[in-house]
Amino acid sequence: MKKIILADDDFLVRSYLSQLVDWEANGYMLAGVAQDGEQALELAEKLKPDIVIADIDMPVMNGIALLQKLKEKRNPARVVMLSCHDDFEYVKEAMRIGADEYLLKDAVTPEKLLQTLKEIAPAESDAAAEDTKELTEEQERKQLLQLLEGTVLSCESIAPDAVIAVRLTEYEETMAYQPVEQRELFYHSFRQTCEGAGRNLEEVRCVHVRGGLFAVLCQFHAGMSRQSQQLALRETASSLVQEADRHFAIAVKVGVSDAAEYSTDTSVCWSGAKDALEHAFYQPGSIFYAWQCGKMGNMLPRAAEEFLKEAEELAAHRDSAEIKTMLAAALESFSQEQTRESLVAGWLHSADRKLGVETRPMPKRFSDLREIVQVYPTVCEEMLPDVGQYSKGVADTIRFIQEHYRENISLTDAANAVHLTTTYLSFVFHKETDITFSEYLQSCRINHAKELLERTNERVREIGALVGYNDNRHFSRIFKKTTGMTPQEYRKEWRK
Repeated sequence: MKKIILADDDFLVRSYLSQLVDWEANGYMLAGVAQDGEQALELAEKLKPDIVIADIDMPVMNGIALLQKLKEKRNPARVVMLSCHDDFEYVKEAMRIGADEYLLKDAVTPEKLLQTLKEIAPAESDAAAEDTKELTEEQERKQLLQLLEGTVLSCESIAPDAVIAVRLTEYEETMAYQPVEQRELFYHSFRQTCEGAGRNLEEVRCVHVRGGLFAVLCQFHAGMSRQSQQLALRETASSLVQEADRHFAIAVKVGVSDAAEYSTDTSVCWSGAKDALEHAFYQPGSIFYAWQCGKMGNMLPRAAEEFLKEAEELAAHRDSAEIKTMLAAALESFSQEQTRESLVAGWLHSADRKLGVETRPMPKRFSDLREIVQVYPTVCEEMLPDVGQYSKGVADTIRFIQEHYRENISLTDAANAVHLTTTYLSFVFHKETDITFSEYLQSCRINHAKELLERTNERVREIGALVGYNDNRHFSRIFKKTTGMTPQEYRKEWRK
């Protein structure tokens, strides 16, 4: 019979874990209980346990120090660390030192505890199984992914009736660039949390699909009505969102499949869950149910296609008014048809390329897309709205400035280009536009500089040269006088 020592400074936790399972019936003996690491170390030297279950954060001597002492004394006991969700750095250190496993306190169930004990210290008859534990875990993950893909129809560990798709909304910012070891610790803890959220379900399995996407496979209790099934799924989804925020301080979006007519086809449930999740692009909220959401649009709307067809020609004619009109129609069609995010992303890439805008990443929300595409009209928008309202000489001068503002041009250059005297052009330009030639030239340059600061990572000096200012100090001074901020301050403020 395997001997176990339990160490935790919280009396309620010690009592709960002491009574969580029938130790003897499962081949274990709870040989001792300690309230800190120092007591646990004394018991370990005296009782020679096979397993030590210790809280990672205890007074006098914490779990990390206890683990180090056990290793120094060459104590062969297997060590399981108990942790809270905010103990990641401690957990990482414990696993580095040599802890065999760790459990999240909030997610410990009798089944989870016994399974963990069996894996780290199997009975003698199970010795061969220990050698294949990692392979078995990987096989289960492979089976679950195959269930989702539809390449297999059953799995030994669960018979799913519904699937919940969970996406970390800030995955790229929080986890994508973390060390592999830390990501794996997070995935392990997050899966435990997801599985613990399904308290009203018969069985739950969570699998990391890719990036920030997880699948939670749910099996209902026998005989549950459709209404009861949906209620259980609602409670599980709500718990997932709350637990992710409370324990990991991360936001998630959740798509929940319906199970009323899917029988054993898990891939159909998975498709339904992902479809429901896609509505998060258009709608506020964190949870989206397949039985409430409509179908996603699988084709690019006609208005969006028309915009792409006409974009280059409209830009060449500097027709900002028509661009605004067609752009509004394209965006409205996306919203009405709930077009798939991947199709909208392809449309954005094509539109950027056709209008000469540096390619931008796809935003996470449709409202943000509405904001970033407003750059399209400004690409060809004229500083003075409708040149048709001015005399030919002034209209030609406006076009001359817009085409040559990057160069070292002057009023004389413009006068020569439009075949007017310098004095007359200065007079008539100011009379018709209410601003001087120099003021319009400066505004044109600063407006384009603002666009470059917003859309590119070019250095300020290079941007100044691109809009006609070869003297960087002069450019910065004029920019601040016009906008109230230096170029660096403007870029920082705009990207907040």
